[in-house]
Amino acid sequence: MLLDDDKWLDSFYRECGREITLAYTTLNQMKNWAMVVAAAAISGLSFSSSAQQNQYPNIPMFVGTVIVYVFVLRFYIRAILCYTNLLKWNKLQSDCLSLKLMQPARNKILLTADELRKQLAEDINFHYYEFLPTVGRKTQLLANLKLGFILLFALAIFFLIWGIVGLWSSHLVRGLTVFAIGNSVLEMYDFFSSRNFDDVNAWKRRRAKGKEYGVFPVPQTRSFFIYGWVANITVSLVVATWPTLWLKIVSFLCSR
Repeated sequence: MLLDDDKWLDSFYRECGREITLAYTTLNQMKNWAMVVAAAAISGLSFSSSAQQNQYPNIPMFVGTVIVYVFVLRFYIRAILCYTNLLKWNKLQSDCLSLKLMQPARNKILLTADELRKQLAEDINFHYYEFLPTVGRKTQLLANLKLGFILLFALAIFFLIWGIVGLWSSHLVRGLTVFAIGNSVLEMYDFFSSRNFDDVNAWKRRRAKGKEYGVFPVPQTRSFFIYGWVANITVSLVVATWPTLWLKIVSFLCSR
């Protein structure tokens, strides 16, 4: 249970406010950077001298489209972390208000002071010590798409599909397509398996399976993610350079 200390609660309330501002700022930065990257690429595809001389799809522009897609996807996943961080601190600040000022008007059943204090203590344990999101993965994905990423993905995927259909005969395009798909698989695997995106229910299921992790998780790159990136790049290079690679293999075998 929490100590009944108004001074501590006031300090914690103020800290929640500062963290909310920081989380909101970083969330906007992630979204804005993704928009800048996408806007720059679309401008190049539409208005550059190269675009006017050679209509899309062409290989140089397709390379740029793949790079944009990879960056937008990365910004999207990072923005989810900012979004969940915003919700955590907003929840904790709301608990402080309910305890000391008033409960939300939508509450049909008003809680007692002891119940409110217990609720704040539980939320501090889950969302501060364990640093768990307040919403599940489905909500995290959909909410961030609504923040503006859905338009960015629609544009990037549209140009990707257009380029793939028009340039599929090129092995470089095939290699880049493999890279884009592999990168998507890696990002989604990281999202669905990383504890940083676990809500309370997912955390409890993980603990029931005997999986533990320390409080205050720090950013870290799992070895699987690094190995996955290396494998993705390797496979993509093999696909992109296969005709040349195959000739060298045949030449080597014949020379033996």
